[in-house]
Amino acid sequence: MAQNPVIVKRSEWDPMVQDARLVLSCFPLVLGWIQRKENQSLWQILFGGMTGIEADAAHRDPAETWGHATIRFDLFWHNDGLKLIEANCTIPAMQAYSDMVLAAWSESRGLAVPPRGNSDDLLDSLLALYRRDGGQAQRPRLAILHREGDAQLAELEYLAQHWQDRVDAVRVTPSQWTEQAFDLVYRHIFATRLSQQPKLQMALHDSRRSRIYNPVSAHYEVKAFLAMVSVVASDDRLASSVGISRDQREATMKRLPWTRIIPSQKHQVDVVRKAFDAKIDIDFHIDFDSGSDFAKHCENYVIKNSLGYGGHLVFVGSEWHQGATQDRLKRLLKMNHQVSPEVFWCWVMTESEDTWVIQKRMSGRRHKSKVTVDGRDFLEVDGYADASVFLNTGTEPLCGGGVSRFASGPVVNIGAGGGLAPFIVES
Repeated sequence: MAQNPVIVKRSEWDPMVQDARLVLSCFPLVLGWIQRKENQSLWQILFGGMTGIEADAAHRDPAETWGHATIRFDLFWHNDGLKLIEANCTIPAMQAYSDMVLAAWSESRGLAVPPRGNSDDLLDSLLALYRRDGGQAQRPRLAILHREGDAQLAELEYLAQHWQDRVDAVRVTPSQWTEQAFDLVYRHIFATRLSQQPKLQMALHDSRRSRIYNPVSAHYEVKAFLAMVSVVASDDRLASSVGISRDQREATMKRLPWTRIIPSQKHQVDVVRKAFDAKIDIDFHIDFDSGSDFAKHCENYVIKNSLGYGGHLVFVGSEWHQGATQDRLKRLLKMNHQVSPEVFWCWVMTESEDTWVIQKRMSGRRHKSKVTVDGRDFLEVDGYADASVFLNTGTEPLCGGGVSRFASGPVVNIGAGGGLAPFIVES
C-alpha cells in the first residue's frame, strides 16, 4: 500500500460528481438508441462478443433494468481535470477495501478513523432500493453473493460484519443461496459464473422482483459503449435523436476523453455507416482513414480492447517501443519480431475478431509515495495514481470517493501490477 494519500480538493470533486451523474444518466438513452432496428449492426459490433444472460440483458428495454445500487466510474487525470474512463456496474467490493485502506492509513498516523465510509453509503443505497420495491422488514436478511474462493473474501467479510447493526448480512455462494431465503442480494459475482444455476439465472432475469442489486449490466462496461456515448454527445442531430439534453452533452464532452471505435473490416463498417440516417454526419469512425496518423503520432493515443479488463489489453502509445509493451504485443499477435504501430493497426483492421477502441491519451497525475511491502516502508516511488467515484440510480446520490490505485506506469490497475493509496476529498 502507498503511504501518501491522493488528495482532491472539494472544489474540484463536487463538479466532477455532478457531471458524472449526468454522464451516467445518458447510458439508458444511448443503449435504447443502439437497440433500434436500424442500428442492429452497431449492436453487434458493441455487444456481439457477449453470450447468454449478458447478451439477453443488452437486448432488453433499458427502463426494465435501470436501478443500480452502485456503479463505479474509474477516473484519470488530464492536466488539472478528472476524466471518466471506465464504468463498473457489477457490484464491486471496492467500497470495503477503500474504507479498509483509509482506516489502516489513519491508524498508522495516529488519526481517528472516519466514523462513516463508503460501505455505509452502499448499504444506504441497497436499502433505499429495497424499500422502493416494497421491502418492509425492519432488519432485512441480506445475501452477499460471491463465488467459491473469491479473491476479495476479506472485503466481503468486512461488509458482513460492518452491516450487522442494520441488516442480517450473510456471505453465501450460489449453491448456498438456493437453499436459503433472503430479502435482498448484494451481487459480487459475474453473471457468466451463474450459467449452471437455473434458479439464479431466473432471478437475475427479473432482478428487481428478486431484489438483486445490481442488475446484469455488462453492456454498460464495454469500452466501445462508452465510445458511443462520446460519439452521441459530439453530434447535434444525433444527440437530439437519442434524447440527450444540453446539460448531459456538456458534461459528457467535458468528462469523457475523445474515444472512437476502430473501423475493422471484420465489423463491416460500411454496412454499419449506411445504416445511419444519411443526413446525420456521425463521427462514428475515427478522424483518419488509415493507420498512418496513428503510426506518426501514436504517443497521443491509447488503444484498448473493448471487452478487456484489468489493464492487460491496454496499449499506451507513448510506451509503444518499451520492452514490456512489445512483449505483450508479440504475445497478442503471436509474432517474434518488433510490432510497429502500423503492423498493429493492420492486425486490428483485418485480423482481430475483437472490437478495439482508440482514445486520446491523458496526461495522468504523478504521485510520489513510499510503498509498504510486508509491513515495511519500501523505496519511494514516483508513479501514477487514478481515482474512482461511486454513483447509483433511482435513489439519493451516492458520491463518496473510492480508493486510488497506484502504479509505476500509466496503466494504473491492480491487475496490471499496481497497488493502493488512500484517497481523500479535502474539505
